[in-house]
Amino acid sequence: MSDDRLYKLLPAVYRIRDADQGEPLRALLALISEEMNGVEADITGLYENWFIETADEWVVPYIGDLLGVRGLTTINSTAFSQRSYVANTLFYRRRKGTAYILEQLAKDVTGWPAHVVEFFEVLDWTQNVNHIRLFNTTPDLRATNSLNLIDKPFDSLPHTVDVRHINNRRGKNNIPNIGLFLWRLQNYPLQKATARQSEVATCGWHFSPLGNPAPLFNFPLGEGAPDEQTVPAPIRQVDFLFDLKSYSDKYASDPDAPANSRYYGPDRSVYIVKDNILVKAKDVAYLDLKNWSQPPPEKMVAVDVELGRMTFAPGEEPASGVRVWYNYGFSADIGGGPYERRDRLTGITASILEIQVGPGKPDATLSAALVRWVNAGKPDAVIRIYDSATYNANLTIDLPSKGWLVIDADNGQRPVLIATEPLKINAPTGTGVTAEDAAGLTLSGLVLEGYLDLSGKLTLTVTDSTLVPGRALDEDGFPQEADGASLVVSGSDVTDLNVIIYRSIVGAIEMPAECQSLVIRDSVVDAPAKSGSLDSTRAAIAADKNAASPGPVTTLERVTVFGEVYVKILKLASEVVFTSMVLAEQRQEGCVRFSVVPDPDESHTPRRFQCQPDLAIAKKEKELGRSLFTDEHNQLVMRLRPQFTSRHYGQPAYAQLSIACADEIKTGAEVGSEMGVFCMLQQPQREANLRTALDEYLRFGLEAGIFLVT
Repeated sequence: MSDDRLYKLLPAVYRIRDADQGEPLRALLALISEEMNGVEADITGLYENWFIETADEWVVPYIGDLLGVRGLTTINSTAFSQRSYVANTLFYRRRKGTAYILEQLAKDVTGWPAHVVEFFEVLDWTQNVNHIRLFNTTPDLRATNSLNLIDKPFDSLPHTVDVRHINNRRGKNNIPNIGLFLWRLQNYPLQKATARQSEVATCGWHFSPLGNPAPLFNFPLGEGAPDEQTVPAPIRQVDFLFDLKSYSDKYASDPDAPANSRYYGPDRSVYIVKDNILVKAKDVAYLDLKNWSQPPPEKMVAVDVELGRMTFAPGEEPASGVRVWYNYGFSADIGGGPYERRDRLTGITASILEIQVGPGKPDATLSAALVRWVNAGKPDAVIRIYDSATYNANLTIDLPSKGWLVIDADNGQRPVLIATEPLKINAPTGTGVTAEDAAGLTLSGLVLEGYLDLSGKLTLTVTDSTLVPGRALDEDGFPQEADGASLVVSGSDVTDLNVIIYRSIVGAIEMPAECQSLVIRDSVVDAPAKSGSLDSTRAAIAADKNAASPGPVTTLERVTVFGEVYVKILKLASEVVFTSMVLAEQRQEGCVRFSVVPDPDESHTPRRFQCQPDLAIAKKEKELGRSLFTDEHNQLVMRLRPQFTSRHYGQPAYAQLSIACADEIKTGAEVGSEMGVFCMLQQPQREANLRTALDEYLRFGLEAGIFLVT
């Protein structure tokens, strides 16, 4: 709509004459108004940029310069801002050197929850009878919860002196030592998720809708909460046990008992609804459920926070299912998850049909929503799921010529789709069908157990979603079909088939070279290993599981790939972590840059630039002035193989580079960040910024060590 503010300022006589001539003056003033709006926006922006609270992100370093905040590496990640650090600079300086300020500083500089420990406070020494330190006495061996915290961030028991330096993460307990503990994993709260019944125990259920063991995380509370409840960390078994026990002892006979204990309840980290009725805290017990033990008779349900399992007492088995509220842990907003996606949701306009799925919505199932879409004539539409429940996805979607369909989750939701049969996506094909007739399908914010089967002239976009590696997980968290692909292209007419994957976790991809393209960014491609094995059982990207034929023209940016890659053309591989051999059939085209290729001699790629271990080998040979001997070469290549905290999907630290991983990989991206899917987090820059800031705010004579807890 045109801006008529200037036009309405004209006298009525001129507007009447302008209307008689087809309103040319109105059109002219509309163009002038556009320029005026731009100038007005610039003036408003200039005013807002005076203040740290409203300034644009690019202005923050300049405001910092006015305060003398210098020496910090610029972080371009959308997941983190230095705004808090600059805004609180004067607050820090007035109280510099105190443990409280160092903790706040660490939080603001890195964006990670932090806890500071002054190790002289937990140092054991001979006491003077005139100055008794009651918190520095012999530990009570009956205090199980305190003993369980030994050598952990919230350990309060006295220790003998350790004279090693703390800045290299070796020593801790000494008078001048300060420890900064950082939690890099985030907690993601799921609401009204459908618990999964165990396949081996009728009384047992998994909190995870995928039926895999996964630790339950704490939902961080504000200041004033117990120490452990201020950080997003796995709930400790012993602490959960004592929490439920103390609650039961205190409120056993109280009919008006509060709904929440420290960890359990509607306003806490975890709670359970059985048959649409809330299970109260006094009816919950903690048990080790490795063998699916049932709770004692006086309790209704037993919970194992380490495995994410629950069992019901005899006679208390659910009749209509279990819904759970809980938190799981992960490194970043990758894959299907209940994180902020508002800016990436498809907008609904008058020309787009929205079909709502979920409780209280017109359709309760995906199949019903698809029937509604088909009955409406298959218009351009968005099927949106409004909860985090589990849905049956044994479906076939036949897309219309030149049409598109979006299946997504509402912001903050993570629905799980279960497809025991392949979820078939059929696009137009056959005689007379051209590339202009291609259809489009977008999957966003979803978790799919099963796999996709694509055919026809199609552009598939998978964003903020998870296609479970290995198609499904078993009771122990291992893939049920380790040699199965998550995305398979079938059919003969696939020359106009494109697949685009953003911010997602997917299993192996089977696409023939005839497909037009495969583009993957900020994602994980995982050909998982079988139980008891460390190596992938199949190719990650190829035309078939044995990599006998190449995949299509492929672009990879900021991707972690578990498994072999064999493609026709590797058009671009930028900041990619490959864990196995990489083969490109046509090497004269394309480029691999700022990536790690662990088998440089066996891999056949386009020209490589600033890649590892090539860069390290060239540097070492330059230092020595000769070629490396075979043993030296092999040793260097082995040191630069990627190492991960976990390679099992479903674990909180999945695909996270290990602390022991080579620094050349952890800082080898173009921007100095780590290679792979978590490049966006810019974790090395955050840690470097914290070390720089500590030079100003650490008291003279003290030495600080940074410890990454998760």
